[in-house]
Amino acid sequence: MDILIKSYNRPYYLDRCIQSIYLNCINSYFKIKVLDDGTPQKYLDKLQNKFPDIQIYKSDFYDEKVKFTSEGKQPKINKIPIELWLQEAKNATDYFILLEDDIWFVEKFDLKKLEQNCIEKKLVFVKLFWLGNEKLIQSKTRFVKDNLTFFEPNLYLRNPLLYKFVFYKFNRFKIRKTLKALRIHTHDRFLSYYSIYAVAGVVFRKDYFLSLWNDHKNEVDEGLQLYNSVKFLKKNSSKIGFAHTTNEVVKTGFSSSATNQYKNYKDVKIDMFLFNKTVNEAWFNDELDVMQKYPKDLNSEQIETIIEKEKNTDLQVVEWRKWVSSFKNQFQSFGCNIE
Repeated sequence: MDILIKSYNRPYYLDRCIQSIYLNCINSYFKIKVLDDGTPQKYLDKLQNKFPDIQIYKSDFYDEKVKFTSEGKQPKINKIPIELWLQEAKNATDYFILLEDDIWFVEKFDLKKLEQNCIEKKLVFVKLFWLGNEKLIQSKTRFVKDNLTFFEPNLYLRNPLLYKFVFYKFNRFKIRKTLKALRIHTHDRFLSYYSIYAVAGVVFRKDYFLSLWNDHKNEVDEGLQLYNSVKFLKKNSSKIGFAHTTNEVVKTGFSSSATNQYKNYKDVKIDMFLFNKTVNEAWFNDELDVMQKYPKDLNSEQIETIIEKEKNTDLQVVEWRKWVSSFKNQFQSFGCNIE
């Protein structure tokens, strides 16, 4: 089974991610494929030397982006490497695990049993974590086997056109505001669709993953992907199944972001590209032990020491602490449990 990892300029997290795979994924041969979009070459070389069996693929935007990330600056090009993701998904095994560089395994995971269950139950999607938020795995019925919980998604609307009208594109005459006032469009009902969709931390059946990107127009549009998931379910409902691991087997980090996008919080002054360059260099020089607090997130004391040592007025510990708090609050606000 292939394990695909989306990677962008955080080799310290990618190091932890890969180590956790080797520690926990058992009873099967697997390939780790890193899909990179701008991590400077010397960091990729270090990872390749440390993990000789990994395969690293670069996006079409790699060279342009790395000119900036190597300097701790935000690239002028902001294109997303969708074609790389889709191409490697097409080349992957029929079932593959999709991770991001800041996701790591925390429990033993039997890939052979997983694949057997996926085939037997015709699964198209297995969620590996949900941050303790049951709203993200809403279901009608459930049964457990081999540490997998198989479920029937409890979705408010299964008709794609109605879903589109209530939750997605249609918003003429401020209809969305009216639907919310009538309690037809509610946040919990919208979150139910994440029972059958996730950005990463998932086992996908190849055809399902590729279908989510229909009509993507070179943009990452979660609303469109949710709509495509409803279309796929409508067309194949009697032939497919969904599941999640009974326990969350992966975790994600809240110490940094790959970009500044969507993370510019009020009264917080920090540039994640400068932050990542600083932490990248510390990791490269063996000044950051990424497994020290494993399976918890990175050691904040180590990171603070790295920031203080840099003595850069544009990078302050107090601002990083505020950023982390704001980032976590973003998830806690809709029911996620952030340790």
